[in-house]
Amino acid sequence: MKKISDFRIKAKWANVLLLVLLPPLTLCCLEFYTHVPWDLTVPVFLLNLLFYYLLFAICSFASGSTAIGCALAPLFPMLFGLVNYFVVDFRSSPIVPWDLYSLGTAVSVAGNYEYTISGRLVFVVLGFLLISFLGSRTSIKLRRPAIRLAGSAALILALVTWVQAIGTDTAVSMFSLDTTLFTPNVLYRNNGLTVGFLGNLKYMKVQKPDGYTAQKAQEIASSYIETVQADSAAAWTDEGDAKTKAEAQADTFVEQAGNDLPNVIVIMNEAFSDLSVFGEFETDYDYMPFIHSLEDNVIKGNCYVSVKGGNTANSEYEFLTGDSMAFLPAGSVPYQQYIKSGIPSLASYLGSLGYQTTAIHPYYASGWDRDEVYPRLGFENMLFKDDFTNPLLIRNYISNNSAFTKIIELYEEKQADEKMFVFEVTMQNHGAYSKDVEGFEESVHLTDLENKTTSVRAAEKYLTLMLESDRAFEMLVNYFAGQEEDTIILMFGDHQPSDYITNTILRLLGLEREGSDEIYFDNYIVPYIMWANFSLGEEMAGEDISLNYLGGMLFEKAGIPLTGYQRYLQELQAEIPVITANMIMTGDGVRYRYNEGEKLVPSLLDEYHILMYNHLADISSRIGGFFD
Repeated sequence: MKKISDFRIKAKWANVLLLVLLPPLTLCCLEFYTHVPWDLTVPVFLLNLLFYYLLFAICSFASGSTAIGCALAPLFPMLFGLVNYFVVDFRSSPIVPWDLYSLGTAVSVAGNYEYTISGRLVFVVLGFLLISFLGSRTSIKLRRPAIRLAGSAALILALVTWVQAIGTDTAVSMFSLDTTLFTPNVLYRNNGLTVGFLGNLKYMKVQKPDGYTAQKAQEIASSYIETVQADSAAAWTDEGDAKTKAEAQADTFVEQAGNDLPNVIVIMNEAFSDLSVFGEFETDYDYMPFIHSLEDNVIKGNCYVSVKGGNTANSEYEFLTGDSMAFLPAGSVPYQQYIKSGIPSLASYLGSLGYQTTAIHPYYASGWDRDEVYPRLGFENMLFKDDFTNPLLIRNYISNNSAFTKIIELYEEKQADEKMFVFEVTMQNHGAYSKDVEGFEESVHLTDLENKTTSVRAAEKYLTLMLESDRAFEMLVNYFAGQEEDTIILMFGDHQPSDYITNTILRLLGLEREGSDEIYFDNYIVPYIMWANFSLGEEMAGEDISLNYLGGMLFEKAGIPLTGYQRYLQELQAEIPVITANMIMTGDGVRYRYNEGEKLVPSLLDEYHILMYNHLADISSRIGGFFD
């Protein structure tokens, strides 16, 4: 009796039929991972399909057999789709080409997540395996090496040409491709995963804004440079150019601050957020009792960020540079893609004023390439996971208590005449909240939900981590409240947790995510808390702000002179209080999705885009005396 593995399709017509059908079936399976293939228009479907015919043909020519080629070809999209499925599951957005840069970061945290195996996933994987099996039963052979080599070369050239072509304006127009980069889930659904992913390759480099010239950037910046120079004039001596600009600014700063420079501590707290932005909900214990009660000499408010559930480094980038992710491709990570040399930042500027600048991250140095990027941003010192001795761990991560204690250690070790700038990115609250870890139990509970499902418990674990953050912050504030040296502390979140946490709160509140702009906007709100052991001046209510403006606000309250770029951003903030990759808030407090809001203030955004491009990408023509 013949085994099924010995079965071969010998009829020519049957082989041809399979070779025609297997590529579109593979395309459909890939789309089925996250959506349905009939979302694609016929032209877009055919555009994607061409890739699969080329893939099957290349594998067949390279192997010399359709049996081998057609068995291998479906496995590549199967694995790509599988990885994309899990990425969407935990960060709510699909894979983009520049995720390859952060592969090491992803691997380092992957073990802390629990992955959901759905019936849909099993169905799709079985579909791929069936396609692979049917392909292995075909029997067309390509025996001549010369034909195989020539055919492989021609097909690879055709594939490269196809990839280049889908990124052109002609292809976008001809096939009506979606170009809304800030909603990659929708883009992939409309363009297909293959065209969506490969079409984004053109964004691996910073795209120059329309009308950009170095001279145009200089014209926009000139008035702000003149203001900075005028403010620094008092520091210049009779020797004229004997002092550098940095020395003059430092002298001016000392004069303005009465030789009493404040220490500056900034904490970007991993996944730190107050989910009551969606509406008030009941818990058996306040998850931020200290922060909620803090009233004296403090500024608290809402900060809008460009990311949710991941891509922490983008929040760092916006805060430290004043640039905005609004002008960069969705899912891009400047730390890994664009910052390949020195770039002016808060760290480099404070360093020029005599501060000792230190970056702390209690996890691996290689995460988001921080060990390479921090020196380019101007940090003189870096501390990572291995620089902590016997720290307190929470869920196998270094706790915020230990992370903040390290700041105190740096303060106590420094010389009395030194001023420090510390920028710390915490790790305690990182994702994988549904995973049970020995030694960590929920201590904050949602009282209106008696059925403690996995998702409810995950939300309660998240709220418990917020409580631990609150306690650590209280410890830090209480310590510096007892110190004589002026110190200002700013803490903010990098992003909200993934949707599977916030969805629990939305269900509790009876809210529907789909179709609600208000919930969409609220997904990108994190708190900021600014406290000092000296007077912050006039009491002010915390204003809504975005991360690109927050550094300037910190400097202003600390009494540190603003750079020309920060002065520009301060004026822009009056017109557009919030700019993120997802939304814009206009001066009247109305929120718009970015693509709608940019139409209301195009000239202001165009100018900002030009300055940011000069700052990030046009290194040889970067404006001197403006960004630092």
